[in-house]
Amino acid sequence: MPVKIKKMKNSKELEEEKKLLVEKFGLFMEGQEKLSPIGARIFATLFINKENGATFDDLVHFLGASKSTISTNLHNLTKSNMIVFYTRPGDRKKYYSLSPDGFISRIEEKIENFKTEFILVEQILQYKKLVNDILEEEDGLCCSDQKSPYLDYLSNTIRLLEQLRDQIRVKCPMNT
Repeated sequence: MPVKIKKMKNSKELEEEKKLLVEKFGLFMEGQEKLSPIGARIFATLFINKENGATFDDLVHFLGASKSTISTNLHNLTKSNMIVFYTRPGDRKKYYSLSPDGFISRIEEKIENFKTEFILVEQILQYKKLVNDILEEEDGLCCSDQKSPYLDYLSNTIRLLEQLRDQIRVKCPMNT
């Protein structure tokens, strides 16, 4: 579902739109990845700036947080492999960006969760079939024993996530 972004007139409006997007995506990431509020906003900022990365000073200025708060959250995000840093020749600053390895790890974790759910749903359907087989002999059917469309959803989601993971590995072979 496409989202329309209004046409910006100047760089100040662009900066305000970026802050709004960082806030929205940050709130989402807080819940999704269990990040601290500032950690989630750092992640969101780096997601927007992923081609260029961002320096420590860029993040302090843009997010308006204290240096110690930014430093602590950068350390935590780096430690959890969600972000990485690099330097540029002739520049002593560290540039932070999203970690392809961290993204792949998040995808693999989601794949494993969906696989576990798939197995559990299959077991539930097998149980329902067993109940039907037993009750059919006594009083009739209790539960539907049709194949669940939910299994199709889980199977397709697993397949798509595996394809995404493999595409990322092809694009970033040194990072996997």
